[in-house]
Amino acid sequence: MKNNLFESMENEVLHLMLRNRPSLLAQLKNATIISREFTGVGFYSNFYVENNMSNEGNVLLPNARGRVNNNVDVGFVLFVSGGKLSCLEGYTYDEPWPEIIESYKVF
Repeated sequence: MKNNLFESMENEVLHLMLRNRPSLLAQLKNATIISREFTGVGFYSNFYVENNMSNEGNVLLPNARGRVNNNVDVGFVLFVSGGKLSCLEGYTYDEPWPEIIESYKVF
């Protein structure tokens, strides 16, 4: 599954989660998503970051939630490994991940 709203949502979530972590936010500008796996109830987006521009170490940033298509509650966790962005996990609470994202809100 891939559509423009999914990538827009993913980008907005990442910026929301990193708004108070300037070194990781700077890293995001040069990061590349190297793979994305959909699990049926969520997804994993895996990053490649060439240079470590952060002293964050290993961090788990579980601070974003949202609603997709006005009826599916979702959450997001960002994994940082060795100071580098590693993986964004998105998940639902009770329902399958929507095939197509028609609308979203993140907070």
